[in-house]
Amino acid sequence: MAMGSCNKYVTADGEQRWEVFFRDETHRQHHKRGFKTMRDARAYLTVQEVAVGNGEYIDPKMSKITVGELGDQWIEGRRAIWKPSYLKSVETSWRVYVRPRWGDRPIGSIRHSEVQQWVSELARDRSATVVYRAFGILKDIYEMAIRDRRIVRTPTEHTMLPKRKPRRHVFLTVEQLMALAEASGDHRALVLVLGFCGLRWGEATGLRVGDIDFGRNRIHVDKSATRIGREVVVGSTKTDRSREVSMPAVVADALRAQVAGKRPDDLVFDNGSGGYLRQQSAADGNRGWFAKAVRTSGVPRLRVHDLRHTAASIAISAGANPKYVQRMLGHSSAKMTLDTYSDLFDKDIDRVAGNIDDLVSGNDGNR
Repeated sequence: MAMGSCNKYVTADGEQRWEVFFRDETHRQHHKRGFKTMRDARAYLTVQEVAVGNGEYIDPKMSKITVGELGDQWIEGRRAIWKPSYLKSVETSWRVYVRPRWGDRPIGSIRHSEVQQWVSELARDRSATVVYRAFGILKDIYEMAIRDRRIVRTPTEHTMLPKRKPRRHVFLTVEQLMALAEASGDHRALVLVLGFCGLRWGEATGLRVGDIDFGRNRIHVDKSATRIGREVVVGSTKTDRSREVSMPAVVADALRAQVAGKRPDDLVFDNGSGGYLRQQSAADGNRGWFAKAVRTSGVPRLRVHDLRHTAASIAISAGANPKYVQRMLGHSSAKMTLDTYSDLFDKDIDRVAGNIDDLVSGNDGNR
């Protein structure tokens, strides 16, 4: 690599100054002038040559791109990879919280203190989930800028974020689940599938008759129906993995009645016209069938997603190990299952100890 050079020149005011010339690893020439002494010029040149030699040189001009330009590139580069529901949530957060604040700013101009102030302002009026999503977008944009060698470091480092309050899980007993299912009328089978088999709403409402194997007593889960605006998009499951879920007899019996007269390609649960069901909520004032069933049955107020937690709770109470619950729920790892339901597994400690005592007593009796 050719060495750079330091040259003396005279300004229009007759003052003596020094300028530096050097080339980066792509052989592009760079020039900086205005040094008052040759010593300052040589010190700057040395730093740049070391950076070039280590492959760490970053052209200052590269940091002039705006957050808006880079953010649009970041989203477009992932549009075909992200699931539609996740893409929509990211685009909304980008449009509402990130772009208005940072879109016109060059990425090299933003300071850590500004990012921290923005996070604190968001946290005053928005939930921790909203703050984490917006901050995560800005953080990922800056990490892409570092990988593109536009900047040396990111102003998002060491940013303090609000604490997330863990959502309280609602677990129904078997008796409460059955009462809710009975109060759900035509949707009884769906509630039983959600509450005993642990499918996500999109997985359950995306089931086709051919996905149910009554001979093997299994439900094959390999797709999810997600509503994006007014459109329902059918794609892979959340973890992009298919799985088989066993059916208790009460679920199998309900499904047999549910699919009677339907063809293999028909939806198991439809809106009465062959279309997809709408997502339900138990929010106050909601008039959907699920909210009505919750009120009628007298069970604790819960979301549809809480039926998934109920399924986990019932399975664990029935003696299921973490690996079984992981597979039933379609978690990416058993660790995730344990982290989510550690309190439920903890309740098994005394039962396991009692079982061990029984084994020991049995062995003593056989001596």
